Amino acid sequence: MTRRTTNMSVAELNSLIAEAASELPDGFLIYDSDYRVLFATDRSKEDFAPTVDALERGATYLDATMAGVRSVYPDIDDDDCRALSEEIVSTLESGKPVELQTSGGRIVKVTYRDLKDGRRVAVGADVTELRERERELQAARKAAEAASKAKTTFLANISHEIRTPLNAMLGMAQILGSAKLEDEQREQVAAILDSGQVLMAMLNDLLDLSKIEAGRFEIAPVEKDINVVIHRMMRIWTPRAQEKGISLTSSIDENVPLRLMFDPIRIRQCVSNLLSNAIKFTGKGEVGLRVSAQPLEESGMWRIAIAVSDTGIGMDEETIGRLFQPFSQADASIGQTYGGTGLGLAITRQLAELMGGEVTVVSTPGKGSLFTLTLVAEEVAMAAHPAEGEAGNGELATENGWRDGLRVLIADDHPLNRKLVRLFLEPHGAIVTEISDGDEVLDALRKDEFDIVLLDAHMRRVDGIDAVREIRAAGEVWSAIPTVILTADAMTGDRARYINAGADGYVAKPIDQRELAAEMSRVLWPGKIQAAD
Repeated sequence: MTRRTTNMSVAELNSLIAEAASELPDGFLIYDSDYRVLFATDRSKEDFAPTVDALERGATYLDATMAGVRSVYPDIDDDDCRALSEEIVSTLESGKPVELQTSGGRIVKVTYRDLKDGRRVAVGADVTELRERERELQAARKAAEAASKAKTTFLANISHEIRTPLNAMLGMAQILGSAKLEDEQREQVAAILDSGQVLMAMLNDLLDLSKIEAGRFEIAPVEKDINVVIHRMMRIWTPRAQEKGISLTSSIDENVPLRLMFDPIRIRQCVSNLLSNAIKFTGKGEVGLRVSAQPLEESGMWRIAIAVSDTGIGMDEETIGRLFQPFSQADASIGQTYGGTGLGLAITRQLAELMGGEVTVVSTPGKGSLFTLTLVAEEVAMAAHPAEGEAGNGELATENGWRDGLRVLIADDHPLNRKLVRLFLEPHGAIVTEISDGDEVLDALRKDEFDIVLLDAHMRRVDGIDAVREIRAAGEVWSAIPTVILTADAMTGDRARYINAGADGYVAKPIDQRELAAEMSRVLWPGKIQAAD
């Protein structure tokens, strides 16, 4: 309940209101219809002294505003001062707020409101600290973005520098492994290849984690048969299980659609992580994989579940809680006993979320674990599809002329890389011509006929992308020749960048002989041969 002030005169009430207004942290002014100041708090007089003084001397509102602008920006020229002042006056009269800097350096948000008889009230709110925090946050965000960009650049560069020597090491090991060797020598070559693949897996995990954290990871769904993807993966992992004396089985439910839209590369990556861990942590017994499907309410959409079970060491609840954290493993002894970076499951879970699913685990210490990867995929109506050939099995004989006389031009400024590609291809009847830089490509194409061009992405004078652009722009009969980029780049968007430049294919280093064969077959005879998943 309020107490009436019947005994207070109008003058006393006005004095009380003025005193109370002066105590407010933010000021306000009252103008008449001609912008004469009727009332102003001490805060307003302090913040906008030049403007208030000019108005009290009879200046127009625009001139008074210009006086205030000059007090804050003493070096401003007359035209800019007038233009800024007119903008301030126009905005305030429209009822929109304007943030003004005071001569004392504070930032005040001013808003005008109309009163009776043409009078106006100007209300100010101090937003100095708010804007300062915003500037600090913006600076911190820019610093974080710069750090993220620097990290991405560093990872891209270090990836390139590591992949380049690995390309030669693993490539030559592959060539050596195809020669006639004694059993002990073959085991030594296999050890080199296995160790190199471990290094590659660690490098890829670090790159993937960085790309996911930076929000630059891309999921690229294509139409595929998930049965084919799973069966090929089982062929890869079965020998590893057999080496440990455990069985590896798989089953696919009958209701799983034959054709789905999903990213086969990421599915293979996730399932490989789960199978690798299951085999690694299982000393005896078996590892099983099951694919099931459940239709969703949306027409044509399915939730696909890929479950990997094992009879291995199992985990307790505390361990499961740490399981999906980057660089974390079950306990400190796991890395020493079994190896690994602790990144695989963290990446698998994040990839699953990007594909609309998740990864869950049920485990009992000493009795094994069950990991389930889910994703959402769209069913594709069955149509006539070319048979999925075995282009990915390393067989280079897929068309007349491939085994006997396929003409290949390879451009790479690293002689060892050129030698490696030649050793990959010549045993299968290819005729390989080597050049050392991209600026020699056009001359080579003008002098001789070739069936395909392989280009290193980074060369000293003309890189692979520019060389492809020059080929396409030459307007010659060979301007449409199939081209494949060979590169140690492995960051998100690299493949799209090369394809957009006009290349037909892309193979990442270290070059795998089977992958190179599959990609060359795909670009040489599109529609006839489908590259391996």
